[in-house]
Amino acid sequence: MAKLGRSGSRLGRGLSSLMSVSELPVEAEVPSSLESSAPSEAVSTGEPLLLSPSQIVPNPHQPRRTMNEASIAELAASLKSNGVIQPIVVRKVGDGYQLIAGERRWRAAKLAGLTEIPAYVKDVDAFTQAQMALVENIQREDLNPIERAQGYRTLMDQLGLTQAEMASRLGEERSTIANHVRLLDLAEPVRTAIREGSLSLGHAKLLAGVPDILEQQRLAELVQSQGLSVRNLERMLQSGPAAPVPAKAPTSSPAHAQELEKSISGQLGLRVQLRTGAKMGKGRLILHYASLDQFDELMNRLGVKIE
Repeated sequence: MAKLGRSGSRLGRGLSSLMSVSELPVEAEVPSSLESSAPSEAVSTGEPLLLSPSQIVPNPHQPRRTMNEASIAELAASLKSNGVIQPIVVRKVGDGYQLIAGERRWRAAKLAGLTEIPAYVKDVDAFTQAQMALVENIQREDLNPIERAQGYRTLMDQLGLTQAEMASRLGEERSTIANHVRLLDLAEPVRTAIREGSLSLGHAKLLAGVPDILEQQRLAELVQSQGLSVRNLERMLQSGPAAPVPAKAPTSSPAHAQELEKSISGQLGLRVQLRTGAKMGKGRLILHYASLDQFDELMNRLGVKIE
C-alpha cells in the first residue's frame, strides 16, 4: 500500500489555499494499478481557463450517488445572477477535463445554462487526484461526524497511514482521529441518528464506549426522546445500570434467546427483545423502533399494509 512521502506533510493545508472546500467525496477508491506509481507534482496553470461545462466529466472517485438537488438549484439561480466567482479545479484527460474539486458548481453551471465556467487545470495523475479529493473532503467543515470518520478510515486504508501519521499530515490531534473512527463501530441506527443530527458528537463519543449494540440503541433512543444533554448521558453511564426490579416471574432471556436477539437485531437494524413464556413454545418478540421511518420500513418488510 502506498504511503505519502515527507513532502506530503501538511498536504491538506497547502491544497486548501488552491482549492475550494466544495462537494468532494467522502470516500475515493484508489485504483490498485496506480499504487506502485508515485504521485506527480501538482502543477497549476496559474490563471483559470474558461471551459465549457460539456467539456468536463465528474470525478470517477466520487462515491456519492445523490446530491441535494434543491441546494444545486439555489446555487444555479445565484450563478445566473453573479456568475461563477470561485473556479473549479480539473485535470486534463484526453480531449476533455475531469473534475478534481467543485462538482456542485459544475452541476449548477450546467443547470443554469452557462456556456463557460472558470477552472484551474492541474497536472496530476489519477493517484494524486484521489489523494487530493480525500484530503480536501476530510477538511470540509460541513461533514457530519460519520462522514468525517469514513474519510479518515478511507485515507488510512488506501494510503497506508497510521492514525499518528495522518494526524501529523492534517495538523490534528491523534485522539481526534481515533474518536471519530470509533464511531464507525456503533450500531447502524445510532450512526443514522448521528448523520441526521439528532445525536451530537459528544453523545456519539460516549455511546462508542458502550460495547453492547442493543444498549447503545436503548441509550440513543433515551437521549432523543428525553432530550438528554451530553453531561446527563455521561452521569447515567457513570452510575451504571439501574438495579433490576424484582418480578414475580423471571424475565431474563436464556443464553440461546440472547443470541437470537443479537442475530435478529443485526438483521433488522432494530433493538429486539425476546421473552420466553412459562409454557414451552410461548413468549414475546418485542421490536423497538426509533422513528416513524423505521416503523414504516419494518411494516414493509413484514408485508403489512396500513390503510
